[in-house]
Amino acid sequence: MGGGALRGIAWDHERCVAPMRAAAAAWSGLSGSAAIEWETRPLAAFNDQPLSELTGRYDLLVVDHPFVGTAAELGCLAPLERLLDPAELEVLAADSVGGSHDAYGYAGSQWALAVDTACQVAAARDDLLEEIGCPAPATWREVLELASSRPGRVALPLYPTDAICSLLTICANSGVAAAAGPTLFLDPITGERAVATLADLLPLLHPASLHAGPPAVFERMSTTAEIAYVPLAFGYTNYARAQPAGRQRLRFLDIPSAGHGPTGSILGGAGLAVSAESVRAGEAAAFAAWVCGARAQADIVFPAGGQPASRAAWLDPALDAQAGGFFSGTRRTVESPWVRPRDAWWPGFQEAAGGLLAERLGAGVPARVIASALERLYREHRPARGGRLSTAAG
Repeated sequence: MGGGALRGIAWDHERCVAPMRAAAAAWSGLSGSAAIEWETRPLAAFNDQPLSELTGRYDLLVVDHPFVGTAAELGCLAPLERLLDPAELEVLAADSVGGSHDAYGYAGSQWALAVDTACQVAAARDDLLEEIGCPAPATWREVLELASSRPGRVALPLYPTDAICSLLTICANSGVAAAAGPTLFLDPITGERAVATLADLLPLLHPASLHAGPPAVFERMSTTAEIAYVPLAFGYTNYARAQPAGRQRLRFLDIPSAGHGPTGSILGGAGLAVSAESVRAGEAAAFAAWVCGARAQADIVFPAGGQPASRAAWLDPALDAQAGGFFSGTRRTVESPWVRPRDAWWPGFQEAAGGLLAERLGAGVPARVIASALERLYREHRPARGGRLSTAAG
């Protein structure tokens, strides 16, 4: 990572790689800086691959916020407060939506800047719901009623990462968040009910649900008349924008409520980080701060198919109209998220727990048995002593 172009690694969906390449071209023209060459990795790798496997090869990395504890422990990412003006970081923090900027802060340092914001939200095909004669559900009871009355017309991505994220969202939405202490992953009542919600829904869902992530579900939803409603999936503005012939625009909306409103949805999105091994970390950080700023987010990231992390972009009526009401339709959910623990042990636990949950749901294992197995797994991964537990920002 010496002279020539900076190297970046993104995840391989148009929502990520297209905006990064568009921004790199604009940045090079504006600043006269060297080009940035972007490579990609699968979404599954973005969710689970250790950052330490990448930081020796790339200057810039698009990362998931649960990895910042690992970054702090291993020193594989550059603390951005050492590379950027504090006032610049304050502006970015004030402009972020849903506290997404703060999610990349840990142990007193800022390890990435929010470049993309997402939560699990709901999605609807209004034309199909009208045919069914049912409005989009507002509660989990209504979700189950719709799925029961029209088997296969509701989908829920239950690829392992999405399965565990949905469980976490349902728990927080029910008023008792998971992972609140060192020995208890799920509240005994709320947790078992949340697992039971997924178990009760599974046989009624579209058959693609168990092995699909959000993009695959939205692709099928927009190109066929099979799926009318999705109660939880990380939202993608790409599917809410005007679509080419043969594809239907999706409407994104707040998640159903378990009695506390559309709160507790798990925070997703992406941050832009700088490798601690980059010999041009200052250049990389300057680009990151620029592309995460309000103007570039609205003028470059969004038009290129990206999903801004800028509050100004989310509140822009023109961008909201172009995105089919995505921002206004999901804002209450995005503004009240639940942030996963960001300690070094969490990514390994999340990967293992997602695999266990998806496998045992698919096998029809009772909810109580699944909840107990998740508890054992949590105790195996969570340090008994001295392990920091950070579910709040900072």
